[in-house]
Amino acid sequence: MAVLLSCESVSKRYGARPLFEGLSLAISDGDRVGLIGPNGSGKSTLMEILAGSKEPDSGTVSVRKLVRAAYVPQDSVFPAGVTVRTVLESASAGLPIDEHERDALVSGTIGRAGFFDAEAEASSLSGGWRKRLAIAAELVKAPDVLLLDEPTNPLDLEGILWLEKLLVSARFASLIVSHDRYFLENVATQMAEINRAYPGGMFYASGHYADFLEKKESFLHAQAQHQDP
Repeated sequence: MAVLLSCESVSKRYGARPLFEGLSLAISDGDRVGLIGPNGSGKSTLMEILAGSKEPDSGTVSVRKLVRAAYVPQDSVFPAGVTVRTVLESASAGLPIDEHERDALVSGTIGRAGFFDAEAEASSLSGGWRKRLAIAAELVKAPDVLLLDEPTNPLDLEGILWLEKLLVSARFASLIVSHDRYFLENVATQMAEINRAYPGGMFYASGHYADFLEKKESFLHAQAQHQDP
């Protein structure tokens, strides 16, 4: 499968303290990668680096030609006065389509995201529905890779099931930072964990979350045996 988005040996420091060093990760067609790690390990920062909103101190980020990457940060905030529809219209403004196609795209996205009132003010929505709107605003751009930072935090059960179905059936690849192991078990096809305990600062394994835990245990056991005198 073709690699869509990758980073190679990226490092980031805050002052004198290294957040992480030498991390490498690749996202290919069809991948749904779950990204985990201890608090403060740099998951959100790595996500921002991959999204292009933050520069690494060293290392490289590569995006395949014509690949569109979309990023939904943890906090979903909208200015006063904008509605569900106008948020999606603004998000689709740069697409090379005519007004009729744009109207159809926006209306279809509103329906798929589960909104009943397209004229509802975005800032008045609950946290879960603001998150749905933030995700929908990136989906309307037809991304090849969707980057999601803790997307399930504000979602209720119905919202989590909606997101699970969306990601599993999607044509685009995804990278998801989440503490929700059940969500990752249902969605992820690969798992990566940032932790300084691993060589290279990251452990990566294919399979669901449960598969990852088994492979992680085997790796750590083998590493411990190798280090024993």
